[in-house]
Amino acid sequence: MRQTNRIISAAYFALDAVQAAFSRRHGAHVLVACMPKSASTSLTNAIGAYPGFRKIALAAAYGDREQELCQIRLSRYNHRGNYVAQQHLRNSDWTQRLIDQYKLSPVVLIRDLPDVVLSFRDHLRRESHESPVAFFTRAHLQQDDAALEESVVRLAMPWYLNFYAGWRREPRVHFVAYEDLVKDPTRVIGDVLRFAGVEPAPSATSKAMQAFRGPNNRINVGIAGRGRSLSPDAAEALGLLLDQYPEFANDAYFRGMRVTLEAAMAAGAA
Repeated sequence: MRQTNRIISAAYFALDAVQAAFSRRHGAHVLVACMPKSASTSLTNAIGAYPGFRKIALAAAYGDREQELCQIRLSRYNHRGNYVAQQHLRNSDWTQRLIDQYKLSPVVLIRDLPDVVLSFRDHLRRESHESPVAFFTRAHLQQDDAALEESVVRLAMPWYLNFYAGWRREPRVHFVAYEDLVKDPTRVIGDVLRFAGVEPAPSATSKAMQAFRGPNNRINVGIAGRGRSLSPDAAEALGLLLDQYPEFANDAYFRGMRVTLEAAMAAGAA
């Protein structure tokens, strides 16, 4: 089996090298690097439904595995037209090398973390406790909502902050906020396509919007501002995590989260 996999991998790398030697053509390769619970499936479905695009997987596996880029898959799809891939992927020097080598257009999807905590809590209860960002067990599901929210903050939010800080240092990315996506998806989808070098056509965008609002988008509640009802202990714990990045004190994303946390703390004290 291993020998077969090595042969297949070598074949993809060789084919990619031959195609690169005889053609400079690359399709639009959209990489949606996303926070979990940020409507990334909706955005990816929309881009994948745009004429000339398709959805592909660039991770070797999912589940509780870190969703790193797979170079074999990158080679396989490198000269096969426009695509979009969605991954819960943190940034690294190696990731940047692959982005440059395979001409990826990284779209970084973020969301207000107090809102994420509540969506993550609901996901754990309704879908699965398996996650690539933290190790949860069935015992966590026995906690009440307030305790589970604090567990989500302490176990999962460090991954999210690592995700944001890592991508924030890279200037060649297109950031998309969940709040903008759910408010004006047509504009956001158009901006993503333009970032990837594709001028959106109104007639084609309508098909993408149908996919965005389709039954498989996995949006939980789809409401920005849920984090104002975060439990006080969870809000305090998240605030302490934000303190670990003093260089982002004036960052708009961090400032917005501070406002949400203050509202949650005030509501809890009332």
